[in-house]
Amino acid sequence: MSNDAPTAIAAPRGAAKALKPALMAGGLIAVAAALPLMGHGAAQATLTNALAQGDLRGQTVFLLLSTFLIAIGLPRQIPAFAAGYAFGPWYGTAIALVAQILACSLDFIWARAIAQDFCRRKFGAKLAWVDRTLARHPFTATLMLRLMPIGNNLLLNLAAGLTSVRMLPFLAASAIGFIPQTIVFALLGKGSAPNHAHLLMLGGATFLLSALLGLVLLRRNRAAI
Repeated sequence: MSNDAPTAIAAPRGAAKALKPALMAGGLIAVAAALPLMGHGAAQATLTNALAQGDLRGQTVFLLLSTFLIAIGLPRQIPAFAAGYAFGPWYGTAIALVAQILACSLDFIWARAIAQDFCRRKFGAKLAWVDRTLARHPFTATLMLRLMPIGNNLLLNLAAGLTSVRMLPFLAASAIGFIPQTIVFALLGKGSAPNHAHLLMLGGATFLLSALLGLVLLRRNRAAI
């Protein structure tokens, strides 16, 4: 009976982790759907103008702010959703993807060149596993971890910076692995805007496919969680 207890506890935890992306997507869609109801559409117009105004200047501000927030731990799906809402699904995907790659680079460099002692104290217990996982096949292992619908983006960035993993393969695999969920949340963001329900459905379907892929990877790599 004692052997069954850890399994019984682990199952709900695994299910809760797997539900996090779906809950995040649902929460963001609910917020976006509520915007037109606030102040007779004034809240929605204000948000859209704040994100998209100024053409290149506004986009640059959004890119820099998103990079900073992701680098300090904001879930990367949130800027992707906002970028899709403001700039459209494909341009929004591009902006959000660049922000994620820049944030990943900053975290990696900061951990490797500046804050090794701090990061080792904070994440020391998890570094050995990350080093073992990434050392033999850094590209494929990083890609697998990025494709999973769960996980701590900031922790992986910092931990990789403290290991023997080379920066270029890590960033390349991260960039590819970021693409599916970035597209999904940009589609959900634009689909939450008025008159774009078809994109919302497309984003939802793509999200389900992405989550299914992540769950398959999760089953095959339980030690990674």
